Amino acid sequence: MDSKKTFLTDQELEKLANFLQKKTGVELEDSKLHRFQRKIEDVFLEHDINDFNSFYHRIRYQKDEDLIQDLTNAVTVNETYFWREFEQFSILTQKILPQFIQSNKIPIVRILVAPCSSGEELYSIMLAILDTANLLEKLNIELVGIDIDSKMVFKAKAGLYTQRSVKKLPKHLLKTYFTKVGNLYKIDDALRKNSYFIKANIFDDSIIEKFGHFDILFSRNMLIYFNELDKQKCYNIFYKILNMKGFLFLGHADANGINKKLFLLYEKGFHIYQKI
Repeated sequence: MDSKKTFLTDQELEKLANFLQKKTGVELEDSKLHRFQRKIEDVFLEHDINDFNSFYHRIRYQKDEDLIQDLTNAVTVNETYFWREFEQFSILTQKILPQFIQSNKIPIVRILVAPCSSGEELYSIMLAILDTANLLEKLNIELVGIDIDSKMVFKAKAGLYTQRSVKKLPKHLLKTYFTKVGNLYKIDDALRKNSYFIKANIFDDSIIEKFGHFDILFSRNMLIYFNELDKQKCYNIFYKILNMKGFLFLGHADANGINKKLFLLYEKGFHIYQKI
């Protein structure tokens, strides 16, 4: 097999796309398939597999989880950075989290980020909360991030970021909570150790059993990769995961087709919804 030339046919790529769609919900159009072709073929080479039939047999029938994970990682898009769509963080800290404050006790507020990618979004939420006076004196906040890409989860746990990732972060937060390590920025260990990053698939039937219910859910720029059927399935999962009157934060491209029988618009123009 020549590693310098592409070797998968259109029919083989389509077969892999169908497998991934059923396994993860990610829908790969023809243009995206060819964009990821080299990365998919690299998975063949890394596992020393010389033909498509052997590869497909291992993922489809032998259910080789390592091979399936590497294939999933190859087609996952993970473009993100700190403080992305920061207006949502302001609404979270100024309007939504204060609703959970009680006079007689300090409640636990659980926040899920799905997908968490390499951690920038979850850490941004944490930094926004830390930057808001008195919130952590009145609330216990638990942050959990999940992603199907194991490499991204590893990066999130490591907490090392490029200049490009942190360029929109307010300077006082960068100075207070990051340490320069060569050309990278490392997030404070205390923040890293108080956040949970886990490899998981939102379509896993046992996801609630594994992680419990949440008060707030961030899912930004994931649903755009799903077909309409899987998108509606995902809304149903979000509904089940969220506690009564829980809040759902979506990306600007994710809200099309949201099930209005499950969620009401909470903040117009910012794609924030509340469970009915």
